[in-house]
Amino acid sequence: MIGDFNNHFKQICINLNPIKKVFVLGLSGGMDSMSLLYLLKNFSDNNKSFDTEIYPIIIDHNLRQESNKEAHEVENLAKKLGFKASIKKICGKKPTGNIQNWARKKRRDLLCEATYKLSANLLLAHHFDDQAETLFMRFTKNSGLDGLQGMQSVKFWKGILIIRPLLVFKKKQLRTFVDQNNINFFEDSSNTMLKFERVKTRYLLDKISKKNWPNISQELNKFSNINTMLFKKIKGFLADWSSENILIDETGAVRVDLDNLKTIFEKSSLLTVSIIGRIIQTVGGKEFSPKRKKILNLIRILFYSNSGNKTLGNVKIFKKNNYLFFVRELRNLNFNMEIRKDKNYIFDGRFIIVSSKSGNLISSNGNDISKFSNKHPFFEYRDIINNTIPCLRTLEGSCIKPHLEIIEVNSNIHEKSKQKSFSLYLMNKVLV
Repeated sequence: MIGDFNNHFKQICINLNPIKKVFVLGLSGGMDSMSLLYLLKNFSDNNKSFDTEIYPIIIDHNLRQESNKEAHEVENLAKKLGFKASIKKICGKKPTGNIQNWARKKRRDLLCEATYKLSANLLLAHHFDDQAETLFMRFTKNSGLDGLQGMQSVKFWKGILIIRPLLVFKKKQLRTFVDQNNINFFEDSSNTMLKFERVKTRYLLDKISKKNWPNISQELNKFSNINTMLFKKIKGFLADWSSENILIDETGAVRVDLDNLKTIFEKSSLLTVSIIGRIIQTVGGKEFSPKRKKILNLIRILFYSNSGNKTLGNVKIFKKNNYLFFVRELRNLNFNMEIRKDKNYIFDGRFIIVSSKSGNLISSNGNDISKFSNKHPFFEYRDIINNTIPCLRTLEGSCIKPHLEIIEVNSNIHEKSKQKSFSLYLMNKVLV
C-alpha cells in the first residue's frame, strides 16, 4: 500500500505546482487518519524534493470524558514522528439534537481556520468505504446530480484546496496497513451507536452486502465516477448559458434573464432548480441549496403568477423588466467579527475576507460601498445591497471600505493579490 500511496500522492503534489505544498491534516486519532499520518511520514521521508510541510490538527470535540486525554496522546504520537501537531478544542454550548452534524461543522470550521492561517491545503482521511456511505445517504435524501458526485479527491471549497488522498483505498487495506505496522489508533465509541446516521448507514450497507449485493460499495463508487463525468459535461453547457444569461455583481447580487430561464425550465426542471439553488447559495451565503421542492414552488410562482416579491434562503427575489433580481436580505447578518491582519475569514458565508490590517467589522450604515450609477443593473437595489456589506474599523479608528472582487468557489484564494488593505472576495457558487 505504501508504494501505491506514494505514487498517488506524488501525482497530487505534481498537479499542485506551483501551489504551495503546505498541508493541514485533520487528525482525529482514528484508524483512517492515523494511517494517513504514517503514510505521509513515509512519503515525506522518501520524497524530499517535494519539500512538503504537514501540520496535523487534532480536534477535541469535548463530547466524551476521555476526549482530552486521547487528543494529547494523538498529539504526542504525531510529535514523535516529527510533525508539528496541535490541538484545537471545540467550546460553546452543545445542541440537544443532531450532535454529530454540529460536531462536524465545528471541526470543519477549526480546520479551515488553521488552513487559512498557514496558507495551506487541507488533507482529510475519507476513504473508499466512506464514499459509498456518503452516496447511499444522499440517495436516500433524493440528492440532485451534483450531490450524487459524492466526495471529490481534490476540490476547492471556500478558497481552500481540500485533498482526500485515501478515497481510492478501501478500509480493509487501511486495517491491514495499521496491523502490519503496529500503528496505535483510538476507536470513538460513538462509531457503534446506531442512532447516528452514518453509523446506521454503515450497518445497512454491510447487511445489504452480505445478504444480496456483495459489490454495493464498488457500484456506488462507480456511479460517483460516472456522475462526476456527466456533471462536468453539464457544467460546460451551464457555463456557456450562464455567461449569456446570468449577471453576477461583485457585491453579491445576481440578475437572470427570465425568458431564457423559462426556456431551460421547459427542457429540464431539474437543471433549472440547480441553477436557482446555486444562485441562492451565492447570494444568501448558504452552505446548501434550499430543498428542491421549495425551489420548484418558487420557480412556478415567479414564472406563472403576478404575485409580489419572494424570499428564500436569506435572499429577496424581485421580478422586473423580464429579469429576476436576487439580493441578500437585511437580516441574519453578523457584523460583530474581530479581524486580525493576514488571516482569512468568511463573512456571511458569501465573502472571503483578506485584510492587511486588524480591526472589527462594522455595518456600512447606508454608506456607498459600491458606486452604482443610475444605469447600473442593480441601481434600484443599491441601498439594500450596500447595507449587507461590511466595512473595517481598524485598531487606529479609521474606517476602510472593502475592495470587492468575485472569486470562483473552486479557485485558490492564496493566488489572489493581497495588495489591498481590506478585500472581500465573493464566492461564486453558480458553477460549482
